[in-house]
Amino acid sequence: MLDERSKKVLNYLVKECNEGSYRVVDVADLLEALPSKFKPDSATVALCMDYLEKGNYISIKYKDSKMYCVTPLPFARQILENESNERQKSKKLFKIGSFLYVLVFICAFLGTFVAILVYGLIF
Repeated sequence: MLDERSKKVLNYLVKECNEGSYRVVDVADLLEALPSKFKPDSATVALCMDYLEKGNYISIKYKDSKMYCVTPLPFARQILENESNERQKSKKLFKIGSFLYVLVFICAFLGTFVAILVYGLIF
């Protein structure tokens, strides 16, 4: 499972690299891709890149202290795509749940109103 830092780095790499092509990426660019709440430095980027390479998310052809030649593997693209689909499904389920909640409230209100009218007509 990816942590937030590795996921941000992987998202950046997938956006920057074309399908199956290697690209040279500066460490400074990767540092900019990480939010400041992580307090990123070059060691953090190196750890993330090593973790992604060992997990078969990316392939590193060349690495240096200042740059990497890297490409994301199909597994990484699939993981990010599945995550995006899950987010969309959860948003859709939330919308449906909210709609049903409002619909039940309205039906309960109308049912009570009709029951009071019927009770008033009978008694």
